[in-house]
Amino acid sequence: MFKSKIGGHLEEEIKETKRTIGSMISKNIVVVYFVVATISALVDIFVYEKEAVESFLGQYLFWCVGVFLFVSFFLHWFRKTADKIAEGIGWEPGSPFQKEVAAADGAFGVLGILSLWICGNFWTATAIGASFMLFFMGVGHVLDIQRRKNYSPLNAGSIVWFGLLMPVVLMTLLVLWKMGY
Repeated sequence: MFKSKIGGHLEEEIKETKRTIGSMISKNIVVVYFVVATISALVDIFVYEKEAVESFLGQYLFWCVGVFLFVSFFLHWFRKTADKIAEGIGWEPGSPFQKEVAAADGAFGVLGILSLWICGNFWTATAIGASFMLFFMGVGHVLDIQRRKNYSPLNAGSIVWFGLLMPVVLMTLLVLWKMGY
């Protein structure tokens, strides 16, 4: 009987830890994509001996633009998850605007995924377009924070930093890559 009480308490503590970690990851998922892209670039550099700037640019386009935005398309498009995302951002669920955000995410997601196979000026166009969209989405979050004091978990925090800083990273890498580094 004593063991079962301890075991039950431990199980509940483990479940709570899993919920906390899951919540933290879901609120900061952009960080996961950034870390995966960085690790993938480092593998390219140290295992496959690829050029650093090209590796980081290619992996950020694939993971942080392609995979992240393509997944975002599905999350913003389909009603059940779209409503949860809207609530997490502090928006009213069911807005037709969610479909527009989904479409923009999906379009750039496809371009980012295709960047794995198509490079050259395709990378240039994808990086510039995605940077423009991400930056102004980040600005939109900042304005929502200022105007409505909307500190909802998916409106403030890592998503804002991602929207504002990923374009800087992409444009810096793009310029360096175009310069031959």
